[in-house]
Amino acid sequence: MNKYQKLNHFAGAWQIGSKANLWRNVQKQRRKHGKEFDIAPMTYILPEDYKRWKNDREMNNFKDMYILKPTASSCGRGIRLIGKKDEISNKKGGYLVSKYIAKPHLLRGFKYDLRIYIVVTCFEPLKAYIF
Repeated sequence: MNKYQKLNHFAGAWQIGSKANLWRNVQKQRRKHGKEFDIAPMTYILPEDYKRWKNDREMNNFKDMYILKPTASSCGRGIRLIGKKDEISNKKGGYLVSKYIAKPHLLRGFKYDLRIYIVVTCFEPLKAYIF
């Protein structure tokens, strides 16, 4: 880049901005660093992890609940819970399945997201703003 050029995003930001890519990167760090990266429930990207999800589900005697999320959607659209008797197709692409956290921390009885937004305006010297 030249000094006069500006960016509106950083290359490779989709590696953490996409649900599926974020999970892949967390898994890489789990393999490398172990429990230090035990920061998210077990997740399966469909259709490539379908057999592994089915096997893990059967090993737990269908006791666990799962949450099915589309990888390219937001604001809760397309999310559904998968219970003991529910089935999903092995051809369902563009989704991920995560083990449902049974007793999440609640605020006034509601689940919540904690989102921290950071904008880096300069690297030398480093200037970052947190919202």
